[in-house]
Amino acid sequence: MTTEQLFDRDLLSLSDGKVEGRRYLLGVSGGIDSMCMATLFLHSELHPDFAIAHVNFSLRGEESDGDMDSVVEWGNANGIQVFTRTFDTHAYSAENSISTQMAARELRYGFFKELMDSEGFDFLAIAHNLDDSIETIFLNIARGTGLKGLSGIPVRNGRIIRPLMGVSRAQIREYVEANGVSYRDDRTNFESHYARNRVRNIIFPEFRKINPSFLNTVRRDAEYFREASDIIDGVYAGVCSRVCSTSKDGMLNIGIQALLQEGHCGYWLNMMLREYGFNSGQVADIERCMISGQSGRVFRSGSHELVFGADRMRVYPLNCEEDAELCMDRPGVYDFKGTRLRLDFFPRPAAFNPRSDGSVLYLAADNLLMPLTCRGWRPADRFRPFGMKRGSKKLSDFYTDLKLDRIQKLAQPVITDASGQIVCLPGLRIDDRFRIKTPTTVVAGVSILP
Repeated sequence: MTTEQLFDRDLLSLSDGKVEGRRYLLGVSGGIDSMCMATLFLHSELHPDFAIAHVNFSLRGEESDGDMDSVVEWGNANGIQVFTRTFDTHAYSAENSISTQMAARELRYGFFKELMDSEGFDFLAIAHNLDDSIETIFLNIARGTGLKGLSGIPVRNGRIIRPLMGVSRAQIREYVEANGVSYRDDRTNFESHYARNRVRNIIFPEFRKINPSFLNTVRRDAEYFREASDIIDGVYAGVCSRVCSTSKDGMLNIGIQALLQEGHCGYWLNMMLREYGFNSGQVADIERCMISGQSGRVFRSGSHELVFGADRMRVYPLNCEEDAELCMDRPGVYDFKGTRLRLDFFPRPAAFNPRSDGSVLYLAADNLLMPLTCRGWRPADRFRPFGMKRGSKKLSDFYTDLKLDRIQKLAQPVITDASGQIVCLPGLRIDDRFRIKTPTTVVAGVSILP
């Protein structure tokens, strides 16, 4: 099968069996891969409707400008619409504290998405090829990966398609030379400063000495890994349904005993936690704590914190602010760190029963000094839990009695009056000094809304 036939076959497959009526936006840098793809689109027997998008990252001075000029010239010569955008990539990188490569990726795909939406394109075609996919697998192995990382670059991801994924870089070069396709060389591709270039320029030549067809060998294995990953994802979904639950505020609960009863619990734990930013070393430590029954341990990733309880692990987003304060100066609904609170005042009915199931706490409003303040727990906090007739109790001890972990303590609202005295802990308990007594004429109700 020729490169042209292979391309048309894959393009048709990636387009759900229909090219006619589809619009394609091609990401073209001016390099050999993307110019090969553009030429294949141009001469395809499927006659696809396409346009070109080029990004000038301003990273190589006149060379970058030359790349853009060559792409525009090719488009004009062949009657193809070309969209261009120039960015100050170094400035974007500095402003967002990310690497130059990550900045370029964000800018490139942001521009492509903008065009897709505004111009009505159905697919974005990227010129990744077989070599790129195998390079990605090797890089993933070096950095640590799972089965998905061994599957290489996906041929299709939503509206993004890669019609050259079945073509090697050698085949691309052969096609380009045979058809006189002009292209621009990026000199950085021949330098080995970047990890990908080291794999391409140093490691791959050694593998070709061992197996000249190693690209196709790894490609076939990657397809098996992709199928194995799909199978495991199905099993994993069943495991999660048995051992995990996720609350509306993004908290993940993992039942320890339920997970231990599953086979290969360490593997499932890694799958559960990696999407929350925990690395393999942390997961191994968490598994050891889980097996040994250590409660109270805390592990933190860049975005989440895992806290061991007696029977479960809880994973929280790192968004609990200890010093947050909220003024509650009138009846209404208030939001405190994701918890919706309702404050009501009403005259005490003649037969009013102040007993509460915990969803609503009733206070003697006559004793409150307004405005009320909702805040988080502080280490020196003390209050007199309902039923305690004298003295007070440290709030930290009260939380310990309820077996609340540190993150639950930080998330729990604490309501004080204007004197700074704690009047209630919404959803838990009122301070006994604000209980409703015979002389009480006005009642305050504090409830947590779903």
